[in-house]
Amino acid sequence: MSIQIQTTDAAHAHYAQHVAKLLEDSAKQRGTGIAKRSGFYLLQKIAEGKAVIALDGDVLVGFCYIESWEHGKYVAHSGLV
Repeated sequence: MSIQIQTTDAAHAHYAQHVAKLLEDSAKQRGTGIAKRSGFYLLQKIAEGKAVIALDGDVLVGFCYIESWEHGKYVAHSGLV
């Protein structure tokens, strides 16, 4: 296993739907009420470079994106899988 962690860009767009499904499945498995994120929403985070992705070759093994509010005054990580 050779995991690479990268800041996302448009080249990672094809992972958006897979990440959405992974987040949903993970929340169900844990029994949490985490908000569901659409592939489109995640695609925006990916394209804006507001996410990191962990890949083993071409296989998605981890993902996290950043939320900000109050004009960037506050930030938090979200969607960690």
